[in-house]
Amino acid sequence: MSEQLQLRRGTATNIAANTGAQGEPWFDTTNNRLVMNDGSTAGGWPAAKLSEVVTNTRTAVSDANYTVLTTDRMVAYTTLTAARTVSLPTAASFPTGTRLLVIDETGNCSATKTITIAPNGTDNLEGANSNAVIAAPYGFIALESNGSNGWFIIDQLLVASAPNGAMMQFAVLETLVSGLSGASVNAPLQIPASCIVFAVGARVTTTITGCTSWELGSGGAGSSQFGSGLGLSAGTTNPGLIGPAAYYAATNLTLTAAGGGASFSGGAVRLSIHLAYCNPSTS
Repeated sequence: MSEQLQLRRGTATNIAANTGAQGEPWFDTTNNRLVMNDGSTAGGWPAAKLSEVVTNTRTAVSDANYTVLTTDRMVAYTTLTAARTVSLPTAASFPTGTRLLVIDETGNCSATKTITIAPNGTDNLEGANSNAVIAAPYGFIALESNGSNGWFIIDQLLVASAPNGAMMQFAVLETLVSGLSGASVNAPLQIPASCIVFAVGARVTTTITGCTSWELGSGGAGSSQFGSGLGLSAGTTNPGLIGPAAYYAATNLTLTAAGGGASFSGGAVRLSIHLAYCNPSTS
């Protein structure tokens, strides 16, 4: 013969007005939750439901505008071919103290392929009813809600910004050039358009063969703009510092074998592009 356990129960209003015995569980029929009592606190201690527990989630977005849900914690763009907008929920509906991250995972974000973060209705963002903009490859913005009517940026790939969207950003982009072969090889990642480059660093990750040295350059700026006579052994590095140079169009990085008509026959190099973006106002 089965037995049935039935707890004391009542509406949220009734429970709030009463004090249960120490260790006594009540059932809140308004919110469908258990309430534990300590014998002295009116209304007891409501237990959180699973839907109320903050969990880390990643929402992948493929080349589309997106409206953030109150359960989202990361919005990650996995494809980006045009400017897109991320619309925030009301600040009042998002859990306070919870981080919301919007990030470009494609490396395609730029001054023309932006990700704009727009507050809901009359909500403020950084004290104004304006947008935040991600405009750099692999850029990101992290926000928090005040639980009322405002969003605040707590982290971003940004040095400085102005109220109408103008900003300055620094970035470091890495790429691996592997399977070196032939007289010269273009890196798979270009220097982005509309940026200022300070350096292109290099680290040999697999010993280079087939030549006595190598050099690194870009486009029409020369084959050795970022270094010449570079070493072949794994672990060799070169900082590739230059006087800051503006790039107005996407530009190839080229590794060239040196040593009397030599050609690469193997090896791998990791390059790092150190740059800044100076983006104009968006409104």
